[in-house]
Amino acid sequence: MSTSDLAPAALGTPCPADQRRLDQARALVAQMDLRERIAMLHQYSPGVERLGIAPFVTGTEGVHGVAWKGVATQFPQPVGMAASWDPELLAAAAAVTAQEVRELHAADPSVSLSVWAPVVNTLRHPLWGRTEEAYTEDPLLNSVLAGGFSRGLRGEGETWQVLPTLKHFLAYSNETDRCATSSELSQRVLHEYELPGFVEPVVSGLAASVMLSYNLVNGRPAHLTDLLESQLRSRLPDPDLLFVVTDAGAPSNLFRAEKVVPDAASAYAGMLRAGADSFTDHDTDPRESIEAITEALERGLIDVEHVDRAVVRQLVARARTGEFDSLPGGPDVQPSPGAQRISPLPSDPNHPQRSDRRALSREVAVRSAVLLARADTAALPLRQGPLAVLGEQAHAVLSDWYSGDLHSPTSLATALRDAAEEPSEVRTSRVLDRIGLELIGTGSVPGVPSGTQEPEPVLLASDASLRLHRPAADVPRSSLPGAAAFEVIDLGEDVIALRETTTDLLVTTDDRGQLVATGARIGGWVVQETFRRVVAVDGTWQLQHIGSGRFVGLEHHTGALILRSALPGSGARFAARVHESASTAFEHAVDGAGTVVLAVGNEPHVHGRETEDRPHVRLSGPDRTAVERLASLPADVATVLVITSSYPYDLEGFEERVGAVVWSSHAGEAEGEALADLLTGRRDFSGRLAQTWPDASPLPSVLDYDVIGTGSTYLYGQGARFPVGHGLSVDRTSWSDIEVTAGPEALQVAVTVSAPAERRTDGPLHDVVQVYAQVPENSFSRRTYTVPATRLIGFDVVALDAAPTADASGAAAPSTSTTSTTTTTTTTTTTIEIPYRRLALFAPDREGWELPDGPVAVHVARSSSDSVDVREITIPRSHLEANPLPAAAGGLVPAERAEETVGLSRSATALLVGTELRPATGDPGTAVFMLDEGTLVTALETRALETGALDLEPGAADLIDADAADPSAAPALPLPHRVAADGARPTGRARVRITGPLALTGLRAERS
Repeated sequence: MSTSDLAPAALGTPCPADQRRLDQARALVAQMDLRERIAMLHQYSPGVERLGIAPFVTGTEGVHGVAWKGVATQFPQPVGMAASWDPELLAAAAAVTAQEVRELHAADPSVSLSVWAPVVNTLRHPLWGRTEEAYTEDPLLNSVLAGGFSRGLRGEGETWQVLPTLKHFLAYSNETDRCATSSELSQRVLHEYELPGFVEPVVSGLAASVMLSYNLVNGRPAHLTDLLESQLRSRLPDPDLLFVVTDAGAPSNLFRAEKVVPDAASAYAGMLRAGADSFTDHDTDPRESIEAITEALERGLIDVEHVDRAVVRQLVARARTGEFDSLPGGPDVQPSPGAQRISPLPSDPNHPQRSDRRALSREVAVRSAVLLARADTAALPLRQGPLAVLGEQAHAVLSDWYSGDLHSPTSLATALRDAAEEPSEVRTSRVLDRIGLELIGTGSVPGVPSGTQEPEPVLLASDASLRLHRPAADVPRSSLPGAAAFEVIDLGEDVIALRETTTDLLVTTDDRGQLVATGARIGGWVVQETFRRVVAVDGTWQLQHIGSGRFVGLEHHTGALILRSALPGSGARFAARVHESASTAFEHAVDGAGTVVLAVGNEPHVHGRETEDRPHVRLSGPDRTAVERLASLPADVATVLVITSSYPYDLEGFEERVGAVVWSSHAGEAEGEALADLLTGRRDFSGRLAQTWPDASPLPSVLDYDVIGTGSTYLYGQGARFPVGHGLSVDRTSWSDIEVTAGPEALQVAVTVSAPAERRTDGPLHDVVQVYAQVPENSFSRRTYTVPATRLIGFDVVALDAAPTADASGAAAPSTSTTSTTTTTTTTTTTIEIPYRRLALFAPDREGWELPDGPVAVHVARSSSDSVDVREITIPRSHLEANPLPAAAGGLVPAERAEETVGLSRSATALLVGTELRPATGDPGTAVFMLDEGTLVTALETRALETGALDLEPGAADLIDADAADPSAAPALPLPHRVAADGARPTGRARVRITGPLALTGLRAERS
C-alpha cells in the first residue's frame, strides 16, 4: 500500500541518540542466549542480570493521571480535556503525570516508565462505552491533541521522561463482542479517519509505543495486522524505533475466542511476524508465552530473528528513558549530584509541588467545561441570594476505571457553599428517595419452599451486615435502635445502589455473599455495589446483584441477607417503605431559593464503560425526571443544569427550558472548585465540544465503521443538538479583520479577537478560532467522491484578559493565558497556517492523496455549524502540479480498493496479508471500483471458500452494469470489458457481483 507526498513523511535517519540506542540494544541482544531472549517478550520481563538489564514491566496506566498506584494528581477525563482544544494544556497535564510516574518509579522500580496513554481511537459513535478515554470524533483534532499529550509525557531533551503508548491500534470503538467483531474499513475511512491519530505522533517522534486492539480489522485480528509495518514502521527511519505491545489477554483470544489459529504457538508466531514485541497475558505468569514462542521456533513457524527484533525494540524503548546510560554503548554520562535521591511520592499531601499540581488540575477542569445553552442570559453568573444545589452528582466527585485515587476531592455543593458570601444561604440536597426495606417473602431454595410473612424490617448489624432480627441465632445484633434506612441511588435501566444513611456507605457483598454496608464508592472491574430492582405488579421488590447475577435472599437461621442463585424464585421480596421521596426532597430544597443548580450525569462504572456500550443517548429516566422538575420551576427562579458525564446526550429540548446548561466530564480532584469558579463568574467558560451531542436522529449500528456510507460524525452530516466546536461564553469575544490567503504552499487565516468592553466574569478569557472547509463534489475534476459536509482544517486557542486580578481563578498557579496581572491584553491577532494536504481526500484507485482542483469554501467559525466568515479559495496550480497523484498502474487491482460494497464483507485472504471480499450472507453482494476511463478489465480474481459440511452451489463472480437497478438480476458483462467515463470525468466505475461461497481477491486490468 503506497502513499503520496501529501501524507506525513518518514524521518530520514535516526537522530544520534536513537542510533546509539539501536546499536546498544542490538549489541545487548547478541550477548543473550535464546532462553533469555524469549523470556524478555512477556509483559513481566525478568531482565538479564549479568548484562545489567533489570526486570521490566509494561506499562503504567495514565490517560488522565497515574492510575492504580494510589493517590496521584487526577485531571479531567480525556473527552473533557479535549474540549479545551489546547494541546499545550494537555501537554502540561501529561507532564505532571510523567513526573509522578518517575517519582513512583524511583521508589519502586517495578513501576513502569512505559505509560499506556493516550487513547487515540476516534469517537465516531456516541454509544461507545469507552468514550471517556478518548478525545474526539475529528481526525485532525485527534492527532493534534494526541501529539500534545504525548509530548508532555515524553518531556523535553534527549532522555524521555516516560514512554507514551498510543492505544488501541486500530479501529476500536465498540465494546459489544469487542474480541470477535471485525471493523470494516474502506481505504478512505482507514486513511482519512482512523490512521491520523496514530501516524502523526509516531512520525513526529512523540510516541515510543503502540498497543494493539482486541478487535479484527477487515477480518484480520489487529494483533496480526499488516498495517503496523505498512502504515507506522515504514514511516520511521528505523522500524525498531517503535515498540508494540498487546492488550491484556489478547494473545489468548487468537486461539481461544477468535480461533483464527489452532494453538498458542501459531498465535505467538503470527504476532511476532506481524510486528508485536511484548505479550500481555496471564498477568505475571509468563509460562504460556515462553512455551508457545519456544514451540513456534521448534516448528519453524518463526526464526530467531523475529525474537531478536522484538527484544531490540523493547530495549531501545527502555534506553530512551536513560535506563541503560551507564551500560556499554550508552552516552557515558556521569550521574548528577543527588541523582539517587528519592523524591516525595505523588500521594504525599506535603509534596513540594502539590499546590501547583492541584492548581493545574483545577485550571484544566475550568478550561474543559462547556456552556452548552443559555436560554436565560441572567442565569449565569449565579446571582446573590438563596441558592439550592441539588443532585447526587453535586455531592460527589466520581472516578472511572482508569482513575487514580483523588487528592482531597471537593464536590460542587461544597465548593459553592465555600464560595458564597453567606454560606447559610446555600441549601444542598441529594434529592434521593430515602427508604426502609421490609422483607415480606423469603424466596425458595432446594428443600425450603418460598413463603410469605408479616413485614420484617432489614437491620444494620454491628458488623455492617444487613439482616433480620433472629434472637435464636448467635449473630451480630443491630447497631441501630430501629430499622436501617437507605438512600436509593437510581442509575436508570432498573439499576440502583443503596447507601446506608448513618454510615454513608454503600451496600455491597462480602466474600461469603452476605450483604454488608461497607462500600465507599461504586467501582471495580466487576462492580459489586449495584443491584437490578425487579418490581412486581404489587409494588414489591426483588434485588438482583449485578456483579454476580444472583438474587438477594434470606439465610434462614441467621437472618442474614445473602446472595442466592440467578433464579428469580430464590430471591426474597421486599416492601420499600418511603421515608422521604425524591420529589418531596426537591420541593423542600427549592422552597425560597432564587437560583437552583441541579447536577445530573453518569456513574462511570455503569451503563457505559470498558466491556459495555451505552444502551441509548438519552439522560437516564431518574435524571430526566429531575430535570423536568427543574424546568417546571416558576419563571422567577434562575435554573442551571450541570451535567457531569463521560459522554454526550440528546437533551430532548431541555436546553430550551432551563436557564443554562453546563457540561463537564468527570473532572478529577478539583472538579467542584472548577465548576464553582465558572458558575460564580470567577472564570468564564471556554470549552468547545470535541464530539457531537446528538439529536433524536437514528444512529447507525455501533459495529458499522463506515462513517462515510452511514453519514456518521459531523463530517458526514450526523444529526446534532450541539455540534462539534460548540461552546458559549458569558463574555463573548468579537472577531474582526478576518483575512484568508491562499499562499503557494499553505492557506493562511488571520483573525483579530477582542474581549468585550464590559465583563461579567473575571480571569483570562480563552476562545477557539476554528477553520473548516467545505469542498463541493465537483471541485474534484478527475473522479467522484462522497465529500465531507464540512471538515476541520485548522484551529487556534486564543488567550486574552480584559479584567486582570491578583488571583481571579482562586487557584495557586497562573493560568495558561498569555496575559498577566500587570499588562492587560484586550485584543490579539492569531494567524493559522493550514497545509493544503488537509483538503485532500484519499484516492483508493491511485493509493494516494488527491487535492481539489476547484473552489473551496473556507469557513472561519465558532463551531462546525456557526460560521463567522466564509471565503472562497483555490489551491494554486503550482502546488497541484508539485503534488501529483501516483500514476495509474496495470495488473492486479486488489479487492481492498473497492469503494462501495453492498452485502460483502472485507475479510483476510491469509493470516497475515491480503484482503478479499466475501458474501456477508447467502445473498449476492456487489463491489464498485473506480478505474481510469478506457481501462480494460480482463479477469476477476477469485478463490473458492470453504463451506464445511454445507452442500452449496459453487459461487460465481460477474462484472455487471455499474448503474443496474437490480444488481442481483443484472446480466453479466463479457470480459474483457472497457470502462466507460463517468460523464465528463476521465474515470468510471466497474461493478462486481459475487454470488455463493466465493471470495473476490481483485480485478485484472490493463491501462489504456
